[in-house]
Amino acid sequence: MNNTKRQAVLIILVCNAIVISFLEALLPLPVPVPGVKLGLANILTTLAIVFLDLKSALIIVVLRSIAVTFLSKGLFALVFGLTGGLLSAVLMWVLYKKLPDVFSIKGLSIAGAIIHNTGQMAVASWLLREPLILYYLPVLAIAAVITGFFTGSISELVIGELKKRGFLEEL
Repeated sequence: MNNTKRQAVLIILVCNAIVISFLEALLPLPVPVPGVKLGLANILTTLAIVFLDLKSALIIVVLRSIAVTFLSKGLFALVFGLTGGLLSAVLMWVLYKKLPDVFSIKGLSIAGAIIHNTGQMAVASWLLREPLILYYLPVLAIAAVITGFFTGSISELVIGELKKRGFLEEL
């Protein structure tokens, strides 16, 4: 695939990740646990990991985090979004490349969701100088397994359809 087509696909993934992030913010989750969200934009990061490369996945995370932060959440949230997103993308890429027979797409998504929450809580604990925040991690880990499974299921379906139809195969 030529570089122009690859860049076009990356731009499409970034734009979709931004749009999905905003749409997800409109969906109220019927869960009384603060900080829990589905993480649907991570579907696009997963697509980049499967069809492109780590650099592309990281670009999606960074550009999505910057856009969403500046347009809705404020600068302070950027630290949390980038920490969780970058850790998640790197871990999912390593698991996908090094342990493909061990981790399914759902497994990657669950692992990514857990490390995303862990990274964000570690940053919060460090910034606030309050280690007690980390006691909230088991609650977030349970939520991450559920949301990661849901997001991973959608990712599996999308990846399966793209492969079946031959889209992105030459990437």
